[in-house]
Amino acid sequence: MSCIIAILFEEHIDDSYVAVMLPGPDPEVLFMKGPGFTKTMGPFPRAYAEATFSKWGYCRLENPPEVNLKDTRSVADAVRRIVRNGETSAVCVV
Repeated sequence: MSCIIAILFEEHIDDSYVAVMLPGPDPEVLFMKGPGFTKTMGPFPRAYAEATFSKWGYCRLENPPEVNLKDTRSVADAVRRIVRNGETSAVCVV
């Protein structure tokens, strides 16, 4: 299953960018943007994604929530439960 590993918070949470780790032997990262999370970029190698996190100020998730990429509502619901937990980290509240 895929999980959200980082988020770039926007003023409205539904407009945020998220980084989703795709499952597999060589994990890749897909970037998605709300609302609806239908706009996607990638997938990219993990090293590229890590550089993007640092450059743009993404917050890394301490407890990455699993999401079903075929169900954009699943992604949106998970994003709405994410809150900032410091300058460079975030958590998903259950």
